[in-house]
Amino acid sequence: MAEPTRVRPFDWRDLPLLNRVRREGLCFHSQIAFTRGPQPLQNALLDSLTPGRSECTMVLRAAGDSRPDVIGQVSHPYQAPVARLTFVGPAEAVEGRDAGELLDAMAAAVGRRGAHSLVAEVDEHSPAFESLREAGFAIYARQRVWRWTPSEAPLGEECDADWSQEHGADEPAIQSLYHNLVPGLVQQVEPTPMGPHKGLVYYQIDELLGYLDVDRGSHGIWLHPYLHPAVEDAEILVASFLGLLSQEKQPPIYICVRSYQGWLNAKLSRMGLSICNDQAVMVKRLAARVRRPATAPITAFEGTRPEPTAPYASIRDHDRLQGAGTNS
Repeated sequence: MAEPTRVRPFDWRDLPLLNRVRREGLCFHSQIAFTRGPQPLQNALLDSLTPGRSECTMVLRAAGDSRPDVIGQVSHPYQAPVARLTFVGPAEAVEGRDAGELLDAMAAAVGRRGAHSLVAEVDEHSPAFESLREAGFAIYARQRVWRWTPSEAPLGEECDADWSQEHGADEPAIQSLYHNLVPGLVQQVEPTPMGPHKGLVYYQIDELLGYLDVDRGSHGIWLHPYLHPAVEDAEILVASFLGLLSQEKQPPIYICVRSYQGWLNAKLSRMGLSICNDQAVMVKRLAARVRRPATAPITAFEGTRPEPTAPYASIRDHDRLQGAGTNS
């Protein structure tokens, strides 16, 4: 008989547990890991005090001494269609049989809050990858994370390109570039990268050929590039925006290259950047699209009877006329 387990939302009784495992867990959101760190304790405490909860923290208390208690955390901005798995700790618990129960409970929690999918980024060769697959996650993209530190790998000759700060007027062009570059399967999971307009844009003859989604944190700077294959001198463009972001005592810069932009990997390698991680981007669907006809009353016919558009004869009249024709 299996030992009973219990999954419930985080509360003040779990503070000692969270404080103990916060440095022993796995982060499944690379952007957070490389820019700020997962910070599960801080997020859990702020979440309880912040309206419009953005973090969902769940605790699995295992019965018996042979299995550890586990804490998991999901980031889900208010009314956003996508939630992201950010933390599970301790790390060895992800490989155990309790991982699926905790992941299912967190998926159900954010699903009730309106999330359509739960996304996790994980090393494809790690035991956590198999645990996610068993919990219903499937690969929809792959990504390689590159690292560049100005002091370790100087660019050499300074490059100049017309990168400029993103503004609200650039949104239609960014959406068009995104829809042209990103496969439809990925678009179903991840929306267009729109936010507080902190990115960089590159135009060539009034056509947007490059966009950089930029996130700055205390641990590093995260770049997610969207470059059109028709762009000329891509290496000069990359060197130019690295030069714009590199300053004295600047934290490392991380560049996330998705599989559908894989041609950038060779260029980054030639420029001397180092590979930081290769990951599978996985998704667990929390909602299914249901197609059904939408019925609505037609105002012109509601409460009325249809009028005949041609003369008609009753069955009796038809039989009488047919009999008269036979007698004649």
